[in-house]
Amino acid sequence: MARPMWVLQLVRLEILAIFLFPVRSERSIKFIAGESRFNRDYFENFTFTIRNDKIFLDMYLRKPLLRGWRARLDFRTRMGNSKSFQSLFSTNVDVCNIVNAVKINLFKKWYKNLLKYGNFLRQCPLNASHYYLRGWQFGEGLVPPFITSGSYRLETYNYFGKYKGKDEDFIMSCTADAVIHI
Repeated sequence: MARPMWVLQLVRLEILAIFLFPVRSERSIKFIAGESRFNRDYFENFTFTIRNDKIFLDMYLRKPLLRGWRARLDFRTRMGNSKSFQSLFSTNVDVCNIVNAVKINLFKKWYKNLLKYGNFLRQCPLNASHYYLRGWQFGEGLVPPFITSGSYRLETYNYFGKYKGKDEDFIMSCTADAVIHI
């Protein structure tokens, strides 16, 4: 039995609407634990805490973080009920290129969101001074759409030189565990 033409057109419109106007589901992100390490050559103090699902950071930078400052970003997901995490996405980025970039990408969106909660510079290098984040949280549109509900670990490892190379100069690292509900 053939369907009337208007039914097929309606189905096509519904499919088109799904792609053009995706339903935005509420994504709640609850930060549950965090830790950090830092190099005393670069920082007088580096305090990283999580309170009420928000991230707080207070640091006194002794010397500037210049061009060539890199960060390894690793996004991991918890495997079932185990304590281990598996990497979903990992990359090394030039931090100054992200900060100074005009083009908007996911990393630039994250940095712009950080600026709302702290006093980080809008241009690189990051000069020696006191910096902070107060109550930072992921804003709307900052969680990639491929992320599903679950437990995650976000890691950043900052350095100069080649990652895990002989000339690597460790700056600092932060790890935050989060639970995401879609």
